[in-house]
Amino acid sequence: MSKNSQQQAQSAKTSAKFFKKKSQSLEFYDASAMFITQFILQYMLQLIMMILGYWIIADSMGSDIKDIDAISEKFTLFTASTGGVLLTVFLNESTMLLSPLAYWKVKSFKVFKEMGLKRKVNAGQIAMTLPIAGALLAGFMPIASLFVYLVEMTGYNYTGANINVENFPQLLLYLLFVAALPAVCEEILHRGIVARAGSRLSYAKGLILSSVIFAFMHGSPIQLVHQFFVGVVCVLVYYMSGSLWISALTHFFNNAITLVCGYIIFKIKGTSDLAIPWWGMILLCIAGLAALTLSLWGMYKLCYAKRKKEDAEYGLDSSVQSDGAIRLGKKKPIEVFNEKMAYLFISPEQAIKEKQLKEEIEKEISEYSEEKKEVFYSMRKEDGVELKKKNSRGIIFALVAVLAIWLFNTVVGYF
Repeated sequence: MSKNSQQQAQSAKTSAKFFKKKSQSLEFYDASAMFITQFILQYMLQLIMMILGYWIIADSMGSDIKDIDAISEKFTLFTASTGGVLLTVFLNESTMLLSPLAYWKVKSFKVFKEMGLKRKVNAGQIAMTLPIAGALLAGFMPIASLFVYLVEMTGYNYTGANINVENFPQLLLYLLFVAALPAVCEEILHRGIVARAGSRLSYAKGLILSSVIFAFMHGSPIQLVHQFFVGVVCVLVYYMSGSLWISALTHFFNNAITLVCGYIIFKIKGTSDLAIPWWGMILLCIAGLAALTLSLWGMYKLCYAKRKKEDAEYGLDSSVQSDGAIRLGKKKPIEVFNEKMAYLFISPEQAIKEKQLKEEIEKEISEYSEEKKEVFYSMRKEDGVELKKKNSRGIIFALVAVLAIWLFNTVVGYF
């Protein structure tokens, strides 16, 4: 290669790196690293809490290691108490903020940027989160209960703490720590980071990956089914609104309705258990799924109308001209879904920035020689192949980590 060709190649490489830096975005391998870090932190804190708990209990009892059964029993009673539940939830949820914060500092990557924390929402979108959450519980609770029943028939024994709300002050504490705190922290990690990064692959893949990871992250077959559908619904409202607060509010109402209903049932019956006949479960499921479908469609229409209005204010041409109907024979439903979500999820400000960046790149490239263009496009292609490999590894590592812990906890439940 001539000296001039080498200079052009080096110039093209420098330009490619410059544009890559300017267009830096959250990829799935970033999300995978943060999720796995959070997973490790969570179990480390749980281990530290258990060691300290055992030590404190043993010291208070004046016991030695031979009394491990008695110590273990007291520690289990503590984790099932109000204080134990609140402490456990606080430690677990704190890791969902610590992990992205650490990644931000170590990688100098603004992981919270374009997460949807600043996206404007309207009263209609906020109001729709309550019926969506209520319908979600009604529609999928019977399905989740059936799954739990089948799992328990195999001999599985759930050892986690069941939350019983017995008085109003306790309800308020649980609404703060068990409903609100997880709604915010889990949405930041699983929707604001995992689902957002997944959308770079495609919105359909982002929805599935985020929901599967979210479900298995809970570490128990008892929670698997319901948490998967909670994840699906939260991803949908997140993609539709582009706002993390809408998905967090939906998540909060899902948790809060469960707590409030449990409190009301306890005050009436003296127990949180409520037996519903099989035909009642079927009716509840059908009514819930119908209401959920209508509520999500209502949310979509509200978000679509809001985005159209924003386009007019910013002087943008709408990326989607149809009203959301799926026209079979022209495009596959998944392709239509990806297009609709892409249009709604990306804010007008972000769309303008991406358009400007694209124009800058095109203008710069237009001034290149043919040889320099060839090197530049070759570099971009290589970067694309490498990015695909890194994202694939990220998906594998995240799924292996979460499935390994889930399988371990499940196997332990049979002993």
